[in-house]
Amino acid sequence: MNLLSKLFVKQKPETPLNEQAVLVYLDASGLAGDVYAAYDTSTLEDQLIEVIESQSLGEFDGIESGEFETVLFMYSPDSEALFRAIQTTLRAYPLCQNARVVIRQGGPGATERTVRLQTA
Repeated sequence: MNLLSKLFVKQKPETPLNEQAVLVYLDASGLAGDVYAAYDTSTLEDQLIEVIESQSLGEFDGIESGEFETVLFMYSPDSEALFRAIQTTLRAYPLCQNARVVIRQGGPGATERTVRLQTA
């Protein structure tokens, strides 16, 4: 294979190691005003990262905020194990009240289940 053919050969994309997902949809407008005043997504993110990294469960990939909801993106080789590990943190954090959590078993379109959170 010459140099030009090597440059133009399509490479097979890498399969992500952390394809399964836990997506947390926070209510960005329907909770009491004092909850939004006292709690923030940065603190929640720090707490989730600590749990995920301490147990080597995957990665916290980021937050997307909109007018009516905020989504936290987490990926793992085992989304159920990831959810089991973070659910106590989610349930204890008032900003997560009534959050919708999607636990997806693979990439987009894969089998998923949804859990509605009630805080402690």
